[in-house]
Amino acid sequence: MIDLDNLVDLFIDSIKKLFFPEAWINLDLKFSKSEIFTMLFLDKNKEVTMTELVEYINSPMSTATGIVDRLVKNGYINRGRSETDRRIVVLRLTEAGSQLIKDLKDMMSKYLKMILDDLTEEEKQFMIRIAFKIMHKLQAEMDTKAPSLEDKVTIKKIDIE
Repeated sequence: MIDLDNLVDLFIDSIKKLFFPEAWINLDLKFSKSEIFTMLFLDKNKEVTMTELVEYINSPMSTATGIVDRLVKNGYINRGRSETDRRIVVLRLTEAGSQLIKDLKDMMSKYLKMILDDLTEEEKQFMIRIAFKIMHKLQAEMDTKAPSLEDKVTIKKIDIE
C-alpha cells in the first residue's frame, strides 16, 4: 500500500527545490494565478474580448476588470476597442507581457527537457499517458464539484399578503 503522507512530503520537498532556483528569482512572479492565466490566454489567442476572458478564468466581470486594470497599469497588457465594433473591449499582450510569458514558458520547457532527457522513449510515452490520466481525473473531479447553472439560479417565491 502507498503511504500517502510520505508521498505528499516527498512531493512538497521536491517541488520546493524547483521553485527556489536562481532562474525563478530572476523571473517576475508577483502575479496572482488569475493574472498569469490571463496572460497565458492572451498569449495563446493574441486578442480576446473581456467576455471571452471572463469565461476562461471563470470569474465575474468585476473581478476580470480588476485583473485587467492591474495588468494594464503594470504594462503587461493593452486594452483597446474592436475595429469592427467599438463597443467591444479587446485585450492584447504588450511586449513586456509577451516577454514575461516567453520567459515563463522557456523555464518550464527547460525543466521538462531536463526530465525527458533521462527517460527512454518507452518511459516518455508512459509518463505522457500517466500525466493525461491524472489531468483527466482531476478535471472530472472538478466538473462533478462545480455547481451547475440550475444550482446557481434559484427563484424564491415569496407570498405577499
